[in-house]
Amino acid sequence: MTHLDEPMTIREIKLTPLASRGELVASNGELVSAFEQQQAPEARTSFFGRYNLFILTVVVPCFLSALYLFLIASDRYVSEAQFIVRSASGSGYESAQTMVESRGLSKAKDETFVVGKYIESRDALDWLIRNEDLRSVFSRPEADFVNRFPNFFTRDTRESYYKYYRRMVTSVIDESTGISTISVVAFTPEDAQRLAAALLRSAEDLINRINERAERDAVGYADKDVVRTHERVADVEHRLKLFRSEAGFVDAQHESAAALQTITRLSTELAQIQTSLQQHQTLTPDSPALASLREKAKSYQDEILRRKLATAGDNVSIASKMDTYDELMLEKMIAEKALASAENNRLMAQQSATQQHLYLQTVVEPNVADIPTYPRRFLYFLLTFVCSVTIFVIIRNMRQFAYEHAL
Repeated sequence: MTHLDEPMTIREIKLTPLASRGELVASNGELVSAFEQQQAPEARTSFFGRYNLFILTVVVPCFLSALYLFLIASDRYVSEAQFIVRSASGSGYESAQTMVESRGLSKAKDETFVVGKYIESRDALDWLIRNEDLRSVFSRPEADFVNRFPNFFTRDTRESYYKYYRRMVTSVIDESTGISTISVVAFTPEDAQRLAAALLRSAEDLINRINERAERDAVGYADKDVVRTHERVADVEHRLKLFRSEAGFVDAQHESAAALQTITRLSTELAQIQTSLQQHQTLTPDSPALASLREKAKSYQDEILRRKLATAGDNVSIASKMDTYDELMLEKMIAEKALASAENNRLMAQQSATQQHLYLQTVVEPNVADIPTYPRRFLYFLLTFVCSVTIFVIIRNMRQFAYEHAL
């Protein structure tokens, strides 16, 4: 406990200023941020120092965009053509006129997609390079350094060229109507129209190849069947010819019928001779004609016996050869019917393939554009401006947020 009479000790206290929280009151009463207080005097007065972010993110992109769009960018023209792929419907032996009148033509949906994919394929690109000098079309002097091919940022390779082709040529299919639309972009309206017309011709060639392949596949099997049956008939005819040469007759049935007719005729004559012989024996038993009649009757009997043996006797008789002959004739009849059926099937296959042909019908011919479709200068410039302002606002807010949290 301190006594009152003890001397008092005075101690020195040092005051330390607290850290600023970002705002100070100036002499004129306005609020001044710590960041603005720390800025150098020249930074506060320099125009670029105050607006550098706006200049870099808005002014420069818009200036470059306007320079390219209004002074450098080349005009690009679009030519459009529309077509539809149809297939003939029907079956049987209807004629083409009857088929079209009664059944008409129906949409070939699958083939429409096939043609659309072909137009956007590398095969179509190669066809245009070979037949329409596509490389010169896409490297016209009218083209600017960004849109021509090759350009300063694209290598002159096949893959790059195909990607460029996909940007310049498009094919769109309306599934509800089946109508396909080809759009071709070029640096002159004549080139765009010429390429669109060439793609239509190329698509029609593809349809014709599909028709030829379908017809060849459909008729090919029928043709092979006809050839096989022809060979079968020829083989039977050859064996039948050899049999006739060995047997010594042309038609076994005809030969057999003729032999039976001869035997019948000889038997009739023999019966008459025997009747005459009996009459002579009864009336004139001592007639000298009896010996002649007996000899004649015996010769007729020998001839009839020989004829019977030749017809149905030993192994060389006609009857013994009838089985082989009948088998060959039956085989020939079956082969001829098979040949007739094969030829009929081939005819039906040809008609069916013809009725299933595809047809490419042009709905709208390729047009010649009188004004360029691209570039859409004002729209692109407006989009550039909007994107630049958006980027400027985002960067400014992020930088201000970072400065405030750094203090």
